[in-house]
Amino acid sequence: MKMNFWDGYRGSADSPRHATGSLRWLTMAFGAAILLLPIVIAAATAKNPTSAQGGSADGGKQLFASVGCAGCHGNLAQGMNGLGPQITPPPFAIADFISFVRHPAGTMIAFSTDKVSDAQLGDIFAYLQSLSPNSTSAAANPTGNADNGKRLFMRDGCYECHGMLGQGGNGYGPRIAPDPISASSIMNYIRKPTGNMPPYTAKIVSDQDVADIYAYLKSMPRPTDIKNIPTFSK
Repeated sequence: MKMNFWDGYRGSADSPRHATGSLRWLTMAFGAAILLLPIVIAAATAKNPTSAQGGSADGGKQLFASVGCAGCHGNLAQGMNGLGPQITPPPFAIADFISFVRHPAGTMIAFSTDKVSDAQLGDIFAYLQSLSPNSTSAAANPTGNADNGKRLFMRDGCYECHGMLGQGGNGYGPRIAPDPISASSIMNYIRKPTGNMPPYTAKIVSDQDVADIYAYLKSMPRPTDIKNIPTFSK
């Protein structure tokens, strides 16, 4: 039987030499696949960073301030005029949120993994979710007295930084009304604030006081749409 070069090197299909060579190649291929598996998994995670879900809201609160998010979006992610929009509740799913932080649009600077990791962004995302005003639980929406809340808002000096109507004070406190964040988030922030705001313990402002203040903030009407103001509609 006539044999070509490769037949001589590999042996015939029925020869022991061919079987041994095939087994050797299969073993090498399997070993290479095992070695490359961690690299493939890491690459897939980087492209679709959903593993950052289930972050720590408490850790995210600290990161939100230290990374610089609060400088443009406000300490409570309520947005700041001319700087950054409101980002609570989060406008994206977590994978899209991380992608936008890495490759933002507009004037926002990009944050690489050297500045903030995917896991840390997961914590920030959890913090933004915790600020959502859409919770329907009784703890998130306690019963309060808006009239007493207005009195407390003045008595405890909230208006000095946040304005008489919670509209925010230039260079002092962010806007906290209308449409405040959740009551539980307000409560947590009052007890353990970031930035320049001093903490208020339960001895100074009780939980019921906070509930009343929250009711006052919730009672604030939304401003009239500019389209409905005659001076600006001409």
